Amino acid sequence: MPRDAASVQPDGILRLNDWLPYQCSVITNRVSGMLARMYSEELGIGVVEWRVLANLVAFSPMSATELSESTAMDKVSITRALNLLVTKKLVSRRVDAKDRRKVVLRLTKTGADAYERVMPLARAIEQELTSALTPQELKTVQAAMQVLVARANATLDDTRDWRELAPADALPAATAV
Repeated sequence: MPRDAASVQPDGILRLNDWLPYQCSVITNRVSGMLARMYSEELGIGVVEWRVLANLVAFSPMSATELSESTAMDKVSITRALNLLVTKKLVSRRVDAKDRRKVVLRLTKTGADAYERVMPLARAIEQELTSALTPQELKTVQAAMQVLVARANATLDDTRDWRELAPADALPAATAV
């Protein structure tokens, strides 16, 4: 039996509720939606801006390119988010003293304070989600997610052609235009 057989119905239609990427997407959207309502009301920022702030807390200093790679978001979205965050004085943008071609991004004191305002809710959401798991189940989920994130980063980046993964017999024949 193929590994994905559990998520595909006999007629070939994907069983979304059993498909891991869909499950991850639902969780991500629910968590992001709850957090977004809070930081939108409290800070006037959106999901992309929050993800930039969180990455700068964890990995600062960074360039916009590094942020794009770290978040798996496109550079245009990152640039727009950075412009808003700089305007709100949550992020500083400086030319790197060692490499004048590189712009270095850092959280400001105001940005760090904004991050700290959101974190209690972020921790509460995680606690709400994981409270149904035993400590061992939580460790197993966390370990599995680390493997999946590393695998996604290594094998599903923007440079990989999707055709490498799609079964040749599953693709529709090309039609002339």
